[in-house]
Amino acid sequence: MCGRASQRGKREDFKNYIYEFEPQGDLFRGNIKPTQDVSIVINDRDAVKTVDARWWCQFDGAREWSTKYATFNANIERLESSPMWRNLLKSKRCLMPVTSFYEWPEKGKPPLEIFANGGHPFALAGLWSVWYENGERRHSFAVITTAANEFMSAYHRAMPVILEAKELQKLWLLEGGMEVLRGFECHLTGERLADKIEKVYPDRPDDAA
Repeated sequence: MCGRASQRGKREDFKNYIYEFEPQGDLFRGNIKPTQDVSIVINDRDAVKTVDARWWCQFDGAREWSTKYATFNANIERLESSPMWRNLLKSKRCLMPVTSFYEWPEKGKPPLEIFANGGHPFALAGLWSVWYENGERRHSFAVITTAANEFMSAYHRAMPVILEAKELQKLWLLEGGMEVLRGFECHLTGERLADKIEKVYPDRPDDAA
């Protein structure tokens, strides 16, 4: 499961750890939610580039926005069979650069903030699509999820596919393949937030008061 994430850090730090990521400046987002726009890295017909995309994948070519189905995550076991994912798997792969993601071990309590890559930025494997807003071309995407590893199994049965090394990120973007998704390994650590995520990382800084 992956339903909240963060992008917090210096532009150069993100560039050092994420393949071909070109953020416009330092990043300060601690509470990124599905349906929000996020800076991601896509492979668009063998052109790798940074774009803004909405975190809730639409059917490729959709002419209007829809949240009828929960498509901000894509289960690894359905990628090759689902009409939603199988064509994107062939040609529209992406990375969601993050510094952490969140899980709620206890409902109503502050979440666990989960880190990888020794605390440096890392990438979540994803799939992207095109949709149209009033005739204008937009991007959307989903994060690929898989069975939880030993660390994550204490908190949830699923976890995002994490690509720590640039070489693995490049391989996913340019070549793809289920073996990349199934063969990843990562070391995770977690730290409980001191308060609710909306208090610690408000959408508006004044909300933290």
